[in-house]
Amino acid sequence: MEMKLWRTEEVGLFDVNFDTGEQYWSYELRQILGVERDVPAEFHLLLRCVHPEDRRAFYEIAMEPFRPDCPEHKTTEFRIVRGDSGAQWVHAERVSIFRPGTTHDVVRIVGFVVEIPGPTVHQRAWQLVDIAA
Repeated sequence: MEMKLWRTEEVGLFDVNFDTGEQYWSYELRQILGVERDVPAEFHLLLRCVHPEDRRAFYEIAMEPFRPDCPEHKTTEFRIVRGDSGAQWVHAERVSIFRPGTTHDVVRIVGFVVEIPGPTVHQRAWQLVDIAA
């Protein structure tokens, strides 16, 4: 497996517990998304931060934990929009935590987000497939 390294000042962390409904976004993730500290972390707000052209694909990935074939690990890249500053590419990695004794019941997701200068070649190909769909 090839390891990629990004120079970044900020690594944003997230943690979502589906059993309790608790959602956590680190200060750094809020900075990356352009979200104020006192605004509650919630999915609809996150979806509004995603670039309109990337929302459908992002939504599909975000819904994977509710499907029986959810992968344990997911890597994706998409654009976010922060007010007047335009679009910014980010790389996100998510780990799904399954209920003990199951391989399909996700109870929690944790992960990180970092800003990147642009999409990888793999990401560009994936977007073209999504656009064609």
